[in-house]
Order: sequence, then C-alpha cells, then structure tokens
Amino acid sequence: MYLGKIPRPAYGIRLPDIVAPALLKSFKKLNVLGTLMLSYHRETAPKNVIESRDPKYFYFGHTGTSIEEYISKARRFADELSMPIEIEADHVSIMGSVERAIKRIAGAGFEGGLSDDEIRASLSYIEEEFREVSRVGGVDFVTIDTCELVDLRVDSMDEKEVLSEYENRIESDVRRELEKRYLGKVYTFLGSDRVVWFKIDRVELARLSLKYLKSIEYVVQIVNIVRRYNGKEFGIEVALDELPEITKVKDLYFYLNELRVRGVDVDFVAPNIGFAKREDYREDLNQLLERVRTLHIVSSSLGAYLSIHSGSGAHPYSDKGFGVWHVLRQATGGMLKYKMSGVLIQLLLEVMARFPPGSKPRRLYEEIFDNVIQHLKKELELKRGLASPALERMVREYEEAVAKGALPARDPRSEVFRHYFFVFQTLRDESGRRWLREAVLELYSENEDLRKAYEKEVLDLVERQCRALGYIDNAIRYRVIKM
Repeated sequence: MYLGKIPRPAYGIRLPDIVAPALLKSFKKLNVLGTLMLSYHRETAPKNVIESRDPKYFYFGHTGTSIEEYISKARRFADELSMPIEIEADHVSIMGSVERAIKRIAGAGFEGGLSDDEIRASLSYIEEEFREVSRVGGVDFVTIDTCELVDLRVDSMDEKEVLSEYENRIESDVRRELEKRYLGKVYTFLGSDRVVWFKIDRVELARLSLKYLKSIEYVVQIVNIVRRYNGKEFGIEVALDELPEITKVKDLYFYLNELRVRGVDVDFVAPNIGFAKREDYREDLNQLLERVRTLHIVSSSLGAYLSIHSGSGAHPYSDKGFGVWHVLRQATGGMLKYKMSGVLIQLLLEVMARFPPGSKPRRLYEEIFDNVIQHLKKELELKRGLASPALERMVREYEEAVAKGALPARDPRSEVFRHYFFVFQTLRDESGRRWLREAVLELYSENEDLRKAYEKEVLDLVERQCRALGYIDNAIRYRVIKM
C-alpha cells in the first residue's frame, strides 16, 4: 500500500526469504508501518537479466534477486503475517554503468556526464524493469535518481562564463519563464525556531538552471514511464544524495519547485547531508542539526519531507554514529524517512561469523569472505569491473593489517569486506549458478539456531532505530484524512 508522507523506515530486502520475514515480524511487534525496497539496476533487475550469462550484466541486480522475486515475496510474506507494507522501487536511475555506481558508493568518486546513447539505453532499460513490475502487480513507491545528469562543471565557472552558457544553452522563452518565476522575489520559510529567507539573483538562477534542468527533465520522463506501466497509485521521491557535495538550500528549492512546475509533486527528497555509505557520521552534530533543520523547513514548505539515504553505519551496531539518529529526529520533528539496505545482510554475516569454528554457519561465512577477497583481487589484476584506486587501497590495507596482527583474518568489519560483501551474491560457478547465495538460503532454512539468532538481532536493530527516530506505533499515530 502507498503510505503517503507517514514517517517511516525503509529497508532493503536483498535476500527476501531471509530478510523479509524477520523484518516484518519486527514491524508487527513494534506497530510500525514501513517500506520494503531494492535499488533498481544495482540490487535488483528483471528476471532475464538476473539469469543472463552475458558478462555485461554481471553486476546488474547483484543480489541475485529479480524484480519479480522481491515484489512477489514481499507481498506474500506480508500477507502471511497480515502486515500492511509499502513496496518501493528504489534508485530508478539514469546511469552510465552499474559498476560505476557501485564504485562510487564504495568511495571511488563521482563520475558524471552521460552520452545521448547512454541516456537512451537507461530509459529503455527502465521500461524493461517496469514491464516486469507491471506483471507482478506494480509498486507503491518510486525513488528516482538522475544525479549523473547534474552538470557539476557549472560550479567552477566564473559569473561571465555562467551567464554566457545560460544564454547560449537555455532557450530564450525558457529563460523568460525562469526569470519571471525567480527574479525579484524574496523567499521566506517559517520553522518553529527560525525563519529561512533568501533571494535568487540572475547569476544564481543561470547556475541553477545549467546545473539541474537536464536532471529535472529526465525525472519527469521516468515518472511518465512509471505511470504508463505501474497500473496503480504510487508515491515519488527524488534523490540528490549521491552528488559529491552537501545540498544547498537554494539548490533544493529550485529542484523541487521546477518539478512542481512540471506537474511532479514529490513526497520525499533525499539531499546530501554529509553521510557516506557504510560509514558512521563523525562530524559535528550541531552542524548536522542546523543543516538538516534548514533543509527540512524549506522542503516541507513544498510538501516534501526529507528522506535520509546512506543510513547504514560502519557496522550493524554503530547506528550511524553516537547521537546521529536523535539529531535527525530533533531537526525534522520526526517527519522523515530513513533508508538502510545492505545492513541486514551485513548483520546476517556477522551472526554467522560469531558461530563456533567448524560449525556450518562459520564455515560458510569463511568461504564467503575468502571468495569475495579472491574475486576483488582478480578484478584489480585484470583492471576490470570494480577496479579502482580505492579498492586497491582497501585490499592492501586489509592484508597488511592481518599480516601485522592488527586485524583478525576474515574480520566482517574490515573496510574492504563491509564495502564489498555483496559480491558473494553475484558470484557464479561454471554453470551460472550463484552457489554462495544458494548455500546461504539453504543453510538458513535448515538451521534453526541461525534463524533465531538473526531474528533477534534484526528486532534489536529495528527497535533501536524506530525508538530513536520515533517510528514505533506510527501505524496508529498517523491517520490519513481525505477531505
């Protein structure tokens, strides 16, 4: 079901048979309405792509869970537990390649700029994804990511260059409409503890237009694709979090307002607030409070609440760093959505690693770790796929730390493993079988001790998060009133 703007957690269900039941049981116990999701392109893909032996699709849907599987199983498990849930297509993206996106997430840096052919290929692939979505009954929510179309070069131009580019690249009638909308106005936004106000001058408007209009236009195109195929009501979120810069207030306002002008009203927006994926937030919490509070005041004035991406910390028990969740709740009055995906598989691997040496869970964990490292070293050796200076550094530092005795071998919290553990789900044998993924599913189904330990840890994690962010009892505290 589409949950509207109800504050809620959103979790990735990379292995639905394992993650979804544990998560839904936790939601039920805590009276939480939440979202189950997977990132399109990266984490999930159409069934024919998941089953393909074509090397170009190796990292597409790297979880090995197809769109059909995750939607149908999420719905089935929710029905079995009589739990209402929202199913989300996360990060439906215009992108150059899945490998580039994965490397960016792991700290290899942002690469923007796409050719017309790459854009057309992305749109065609999104249509293929949503044809499969349509066959399994649609989704309730869609997050759209066109960050790679944002022109970051504009920020390094001087005023003269910006105005020249603006007049050469933006058609005159479009410029007139933009200037009519923005110039000569004072924008004022009232919060409970402050007033935010600003003006946009012609140079700023030129910079914002050059930087974001292409990205905005393709958000609209993706929304239209979803409307054509989904067959049911759905909510919309836009993602700016993967841009390599903290989102500025004027940028956020311009982006949301231009979407609204084009008939796209979003429920949530994901700015970059300084979070890095699979890392704790270690900067000043007062600065975070001020930043998020101001962004919240501006976005909520346009009917959009903040969605926090990169929500997982350095490990499943770090909670993104001391006090971070409480600061986010304070900054937004609890009116936010908070997303985590890989943490629930990371948690499963930590649970397996804690079993006694020689036990089945421990042996399988060790096999997973060794195969992941071996695959990453092969990628570096052949300079393909995931190879990057950041990965090379992680592998080198892990091996040096183990050799010196500074880090235990196969430590699940080692930097290289926590950033790349997902690889085990995409590795295939000669027949194309994802043997490690299948081994984990088989072990979990037959090992009651593992199931009990994992479900307890999932409940503890979900309860910590939902208590800190105020999500407990959201199922009964928020009512949707149609007038």
